[in-house]
Amino acid sequence: MRTAIFVLSTAVVLGALASSFIVGTTEYAVLTRFGRPVRIYTAPGLHFRIPLVDQVVRLDSRLLMTEPPVAEYLTLDKKNVVARPFLIWRVDDPLRFLQSVVLREAAEARLTAVTSSEIGAAFGSVPFEALVSTDPGKMRLGTILAQVEERVRETAAHEYGIRLVSLRIERLSFPQQNEESVFQRMRAERQRIAKQFRSEGEEASLRIRAEADRERSRILAEADRKAAEIRGRADAEAARIYADALGTDPEFYRFVRTLESYDKIIDKDTTVILPADSPLMKGLMTGPAEAGRK
Repeated sequence: MRTAIFVLSTAVVLGALASSFIVGTTEYAVLTRFGRPVRIYTAPGLHFRIPLVDQVVRLDSRLLMTEPPVAEYLTLDKKNVVARPFLIWRVDDPLRFLQSVVLREAAEARLTAVTSSEIGAAFGSVPFEALVSTDPGKMRLGTILAQVEERVRETAAHEYGIRLVSLRIERLSFPQQNEESVFQRMRAERQRIAKQFRSEGEEASLRIRAEADRERSRILAEADRKAAEIRGRADAEAARIYADALGTDPEFYRFVRTLESYDKIIDKDTTVILPADSPLMKGLMTGPAEAGRK
């Protein structure tokens, strides 16, 4: 009796274990019956199935990242660029995903093909400078990638049950054989810009120097004019003083003027020979009154 009960209990436990399954927090589960999907579980928990009839297909519900291989594309003006995109995605419709791709590897292959096709079409419709340029006004890479992302998102959702979270370009460069010519063009462009800046600087320098010279000439002319006015007033004042002195004491004035003439014509290295009746000689031999007389 006890053996029968034990066997029955064991059978019940094994049956319960065989008919139950758990959906984890990081997965979806699709219950299939004879290969046909009958139920989808997107929330974690304990569920049951018919043993030997129902099968459980588990799909990863987490964010996944795919890095397609580096690919070379041709722009509208026939220039080659190398791009390496990456995609962040997740399974959004488990049933459609299971019916279209089943495995993650197959989904990544489909996403890679769609992404490469859309990037090639987008890059082929714009000139090279829309992707790589030193002029911010010509750069449209962000807008182009947004359009590519939207088209890939629509295709992935409609055909594969995948929700594309983000599509970005990890690397955008030139083919190795074209890098040197591209760098030479970039250097030539920088040299042209530098030459233009130097030319503009020299022009500004010449303009500043010319303005400074004009201002210098104006200041010097104004200074000469004021100096002439001051000298004129000084000469007039000196003449007035001389006239006043002459009017007060003509003899003393003539004596002072005679001494001033000595100072101008005689120094320590000068030898002067004068006749005895020279007015200059009188000043040396007589007093002020005699020197002032002619």
